[in-house]
Amino acid sequence: MILFLGDSLTEGSNSKFSFTDYLPPEYEIFNLGVSGTTIGEYSIYPVDGNSLLGVIGTHGDLIQSADEIFIEYGSNDVSAIMCGFATIQTVIVSFVKAIDWIKQLNPNVRIHFLAFGESDNIILSRGINMCNYLEKDYFSKFDFKFPVSMYVSTYKKLISHISKVCDIMYMFDDEMIKDEFLSDDNIHPNEIGHERIAKNILKQIRA
Repeated sequence: MILFLGDSLTEGSNSKFSFTDYLPPEYEIFNLGVSGTTIGEYSIYPVDGNSLLGVIGTHGDLIQSADEIFIEYGSNDVSAIMCGFATIQTVIVSFVKAIDWIKQLNPNVRIHFLAFGESDNIILSRGINMCNYLEKDYFSKFDFKFPVSMYVSTYKKLISHISKVCDIMYMFDDEMIKDEFLSDDNIHPNEIGHERIAKNILKQIRA
C-alpha cells in the first residue's frame, strides 16, 4: 500500500485527475491530499485541522498498513512563511514531529518527500507563479509584494532541512514549466502535467 499526503498538487486541484490516478493499477494507492494544507497548523487558507499532523491523526490506521508514504508539501508552507504566519523553524519542527509520529505508527514504512524539482529553473518558475498568485489573486485588494527571490531561497532552505530527515524525490522536470503542462492558474498541473508527474515518480521508485 502506498499513501500520498499533500496539498492541492496531490489532491489534483484544477484537473480532472491527480498524478496518483496515472500510477499503475498494481499499486494500492490512497490519495490523502487536501487543497490549501501545510505541514503544521499555520496555513493562510481555511483548511481547519487538515495539516500534515492532522492527516496523520485522522488516518493512523492507513499509516500503520502502508509500505511507502509520499509527503508533498511546500508551496503553502513557504507562502505562510512569507506572510509571517510561520518560520523555517516552526515548519521543520512540525515536519520532524510528523516523521516521528509516522515511524511510531509504522517503524518499517519507507518515507519520501516530493519536492518540486531539482533544477533552479523549476523552483524559479514555481516561485514566479506563486508570488503572482499571492499578489494578484489572493491579496489583490492590498498592495502587498512577495519577492520571487525570497520565495525561491525560502523553498530551497526548507528542502535542505527536510533532506536531513527524509528521502527527497522530485515531481517536475524542466519541460513542466511550459504552459502545456499547467492549468489556467499556472500553479496546478493539468491532466497532461499530472500524467508526467506520475512518470517522473515511477522512474525514481524503480531506479
